Amino acid sequence: MAKIKDILTKYSSTIDSFDLELILARILKKPREFVLAHPEFIIPTTDNKRLTTLIKRRIKGEPVAYILGEKEFYGLNFKVNKNVLIPRPETEQLVELALNKLTTNNLQQTTIVDIGTGSGNIIISLVNKLTTNNQRLTTYKFFATDISIDALKVAKQNAKLHKVEKKINFLRGDLLTPAIKNLSNVKSQGSIVITANLPYLSPALYRSSHISARMYEPKKALLGGKMGLELYEKLLKQINKIVNGQLSQPKTGPPLAEIVSCFLEISPEQKPAMQKLVKKHFTNAKIIFHKDLAGKWRVCQIEIRSAKS
Repeated sequence: MAKIKDILTKYSSTIDSFDLELILARILKKPREFVLAHPEFIIPTTDNKRLTTLIKRRIKGEPVAYILGEKEFYGLNFKVNKNVLIPRPETEQLVELALNKLTTNNLQQTTIVDIGTGSGNIIISLVNKLTTNNQRLTTYKFFATDISIDALKVAKQNAKLHKVEKKINFLRGDLLTPAIKNLSNVKSQGSIVITANLPYLSPALYRSSHISARMYEPKKALLGGKMGLELYEKLLKQINKIVNGQLSQPKTGPPLAEIVSCFLEISPEQKPAMQKLVKKHFTNAKIIFHKDLAGKWRVCQIEIRSAKS
C-alpha cells in the first residue's frame, strides 16, 4: 500500500509537485494542506486506480484544471471543462482595474458587459467583489456574452455556484451584439464598462504557445486572426456605434452612454498595434496600458467620451 510520500517521490520528476498535490487532495477528498502535513498517510486501495488514471492524464499533458474540473481565480473556484479557456492569473489584473473604475465611478447608472465570458470568471468575480464590498448593486446592470452555448452553460453553472445567477444576464451571440438591445433599454445615460479577454493569439503565437494549451484548450478561445486582434477590431467598431447612437443604420439617436470604459487583455507585443487600432476608431480616446506582475503589457484600458453627451 502506497503512502502519500511514496507517490510524491515516484512522480517528482514527471509531474509538477503542486499539480500532484492537488490530484492527491482530490482523490483523498482532503485539502491540499492535508497532503503536505501527512506524508505517512496510507492511500486506500480503492483510490489507487482512480489516482493512477488522473496521474496518467497529467503526464500526457492534460491541464490539471481540466482533470479536476475546476480552477481558482480571484479567490473563487470556477468549474471548467474543454469548452472554456482555463482562467489565467494575469487576468486577475483586468478584474482589479475594472473594480477600481466601478468603485470610483460617480455616475448613477453603470452597465457592465463582459464580452466572450467563457467560464464567467471575470463578470462573476466583479459581482462577487462588489457584493462583498457592500456596493449598491441596484446602480449596476450586468451582462455577459459568448458565442458558444457550451461556454455559457459553464458560466451559468459558475454563477449559480457563487449565488449571483440572478444578477447577471447571460446572452448568446457575437461579441457586443446580443447586449445591444438591452443597452438600448437603459433609461438613464450613465456609463458602460466593458471587459474582454478575447482570443488574441496570432497563428505564430499560437504555434509557440504551450503544447497543453494547443492540445486541450478550445482553439477558438485562443486564436484571434492573422494579427491576433481581429475580434478586438470588430468589438471596437460595435462600441463606436454605441457612443455615436448608430445602432440601427441608417437611423441615429442619442448615445447609450456618456462614457464607455474598456478593459481588454492583450499579448504584450501587441501594445503598438493595439494603440494604433484604438486611435483608428476613436481619435480622442484616452488609452492606458497596464503591465502585469511579470512586467509585461497585459491590459489595454480605453476611456471614450461620447461627442454627443
